[in-house]
Amino acid sequence: MHLDYLTVGPVALDVERRQLADTGRLTEAVAADFGALRAELTAGDPTEADVRRRARSLLDRCGSLPDPRDDEPDALDAIHAARPPGPRTLSTTPADRSDRLAGAWAGRVAGCFLGKPVETWTRAEIHDFLETTGQSLEGYLRADRPGSDRFDLDATGGWVDRDERVRDDDVDFTVAALETLRRAGAQFTTADLARTWVTQLPACTLHTAERVAYRNLLDGVDPPETATHRNPYRELIGAQIRGDCYGYVAPGAPERAAALAHRDARLSHVRNGLYGAMWVAATLAAVPTVETVRDAMDVGLTEVPADSRFTDAVETVFSWHDAGVPYETAIDRIHDAWDDADFYEGYHVLPNAQVVAAVLVWESSASPPDLSRGLARAVHAGFDTDCNAATVGSVLGCALGRDAVAPTWTDRFDEGVPTALADRPCPAIDWLVTETAAVADRLG
Repeated sequence: MHLDYLTVGPVALDVERRQLADTGRLTEAVAADFGALRAELTAGDPTEADVRRRARSLLDRCGSLPDPRDDEPDALDAIHAARPPGPRTLSTTPADRSDRLAGAWAGRVAGCFLGKPVETWTRAEIHDFLETTGQSLEGYLRADRPGSDRFDLDATGGWVDRDERVRDDDVDFTVAALETLRRAGAQFTTADLARTWVTQLPACTLHTAERVAYRNLLDGVDPPETATHRNPYRELIGAQIRGDCYGYVAPGAPERAAALAHRDARLSHVRNGLYGAMWVAATLAAVPTVETVRDAMDVGLTEVPADSRFTDAVETVFSWHDAGVPYETAIDRIHDAWDDADFYEGYHVLPNAQVVAAVLVWESSASPPDLSRGLARAVHAGFDTDCNAATVGSVLGCALGRDAVAPTWTDRFDEGVPTALADRPCPAIDWLVTETAAVADRLG
């Protein structure tokens, strides 16, 4: 089992150091301590008790460092005070709700499993693999093509010819959100979501911030401290991949969708990690009621702080589009600013939100928009490929409806979508759509 599942390893220390630097909290003394302990962990036995104790102690010291930023709040009331004007609610068109939900769920599943085999690869590695094996992203990737043996395919899963029943946390968390809403309703709390996690999800199926939050729950730490206690990954992408269901159940109510997503995200994330979840949820809530996906994303941004790094990152992408910058140039610019070979940068919420925004804003202006092209672009861009393609598929599927998701994307899941949830191991897409609509009806 990977060390970080049980304790604090070198990767966690590297990420915490970067996290502190990005928020202006890293002091010279703490930086020196990180360097010394990192070197000791690398050179010696990282499972030795004293080293583990000192690594935990260092993270505890980091948690008590002064925080100079007050423009990126965590509390919902403070987020509301910092957001720009917005519609908050919009008129709905319920007649096509089932079709939109079917498109959203199918698009999310398709994007997730298109990107899964290469989710840890850089953009350069993905391009090399596609060129070497003669494959495109017009369908699921295979591991049996000539030239495939040049690549470490055993390190990942999701190859259509190898493991059709593989599951992925991008789907797990969307179903977990639905299960929580089915059980606890509109008044669910972060603790209700935590109950779903610890009773339904095996601990070792979670990653980064979610894995640490889960470990904190088992150690008796209550939310929202689960997001900050020894949790270096608190502004990575994890919460953004969990926001979709809250948009599904609140069509025409972006404020409500964002608030529901906030309750979920507080379990494991802070600041921009929260905002990613809220933006996705509010965007999906707006999709059925506005003219374009771009309009929906603009609505989504009205539910997060106007002066946050998250808003700046997404609006920067929009400005490129509006200035006539070609799509590929926009993706190159994201890569110029962020290194997808670096763990922290590759999985941080900001560059991944930029990839999602780029794919969706260029697709929104296409005539007509194309879901399959959007999925391919999301994976081709690198960074967190399964997460970004799942979000793109969800939004475009909601906007375009079920027919936009070709049968070649969903035939693979005729017997259901595999998950890690104990009580919902392989739900059918039709069941997910029906239950999501039922929850939306109960929420009003």
